[in-house]
Amino acid sequence: MNKKIWRRLAVTLTLAVSLIIALPEAGYDVKAAQTGTGITKDFIRGVDISSIIAFEQMGQKFYYSNGIQGDIFDILKKAGVNYIRVRVWNDPYDTQTQKGYGGGNNDISKAVAIGQRAKAHGMKLLVDFHYSDFWADPAKQYAPKAWKNYTPAQKANAVYDFTYNSLSTLLTSGVEVGMVQIGNETMGTMAGMGGLYDGVWNLTSGVGAAMQKGCEAVNAANSRYGLKGEKAILKVLHFTDPNTTASWYAEQAAARGIDYDVFAVSAYPFWHGSPDDLAVTLKNIAKTYNKKVMVAETAYPYTFANADSTKNNVGSQRDMSYSGYDVSIAGQKKAIYDVFLAVAFVNTQAGTEGRGLGGFYWEPAWIGTDTVSSGLYGTGFATSVSGNYELLFHNSVIEYSTEDKGSSWDNMAMFDSDGKALDSLQVFNLLKNASSNNS
Repeated sequence: MNKKIWRRLAVTLTLAVSLIIALPEAGYDVKAAQTGTGITKDFIRGVDISSIIAFEQMGQKFYYSNGIQGDIFDILKKAGVNYIRVRVWNDPYDTQTQKGYGGGNNDISKAVAIGQRAKAHGMKLLVDFHYSDFWADPAKQYAPKAWKNYTPAQKANAVYDFTYNSLSTLLTSGVEVGMVQIGNETMGTMAGMGGLYDGVWNLTSGVGAAMQKGCEAVNAANSRYGLKGEKAILKVLHFTDPNTTASWYAEQAAARGIDYDVFAVSAYPFWHGSPDDLAVTLKNIAKTYNKKVMVAETAYPYTFANADSTKNNVGSQRDMSYSGYDVSIAGQKKAIYDVFLAVAFVNTQAGTEGRGLGGFYWEPAWIGTDTVSSGLYGTGFATSVSGNYELLFHNSVIEYSTEDKGSSWDNMAMFDSDGKALDSLQVFNLLKNASSNNS
């Protein structure tokens, strides 16, 4: 998730209000979600901390809420987190200068380092392949530099090879990979193919074929490394705009016959609407297409204040399409709790029990950073050389940068500007304690 142009197709969902049991300030039956099969023992209480190594390299320390310094993984574990998500770019470095593009400079070596620390703390890893050298999202899905001149068929084969080889590297390094994303917020476009580049949004112009190749690579890795049953790596497709276009994309994936396991969405309440609507959307997708569902990304601001010199994605009420929660630490905590409960709601419904997996908070440790550190370590959302990558595809720099930038997400973090944990981080312990069988 980076600064995005959110595309809202003209899709009107008729919400089945009768499916939602209204509670004060909630909208679905919290008690039911806490018993039976709602918030399950293995419900995913995850976070994406892809930028963490860059911050540690620059010397940033993190602290428990009482001010005691600790390893970030220890802090997260004690807060109730049980799963880590990490993005992987093919080659996030400038060809001429070898300087990183930023955003943590997340290549496969960073994923190995984060995955090994996750494994040491009893956490699985969700590997988020962007199939790009830098941010891929609804506004941009550039092919990796090495794939720039590939045909769609060649790109599909390259997706297979990159996925399989990366998984082999992770697994032989001792990382416990639980899930793999075949693309990030693809929305009908991936690796320079599809809607943004040819106007075809329904996965037919190369995107669906590449997704299938990615799924086949995961299947091959499962077979080679003997990963079966609960140990098998799950294959995830990731879309956004859950209450407008997600159901349509689930239909398109089914029409293409893509062999995946989990339908994932980005669900940011301030952009995408209430968790009530999210609950119904996920339940309908799970039931109609017999897929597991989850939230791959969510977040909420605890303040409008900016901790560095780079403008935040959400800097005022004007940047929010939906304002159902206070912009405060308490509001952040409640918003995220309700998003996770929306996924748990799927497990309380007849025919979709066990299909609501949980969710991931996006970059809770991406606090403010100065531009010097951003340039040296990649702690900001982009560095001055990131624009060179975009210029391979555009005649001007629009999405990336020609200057070193700081964090555009610091007011969404669950740590303050000094790295001290906020009370909102305890939302994961609330979810853990609410499970029917506490883990």
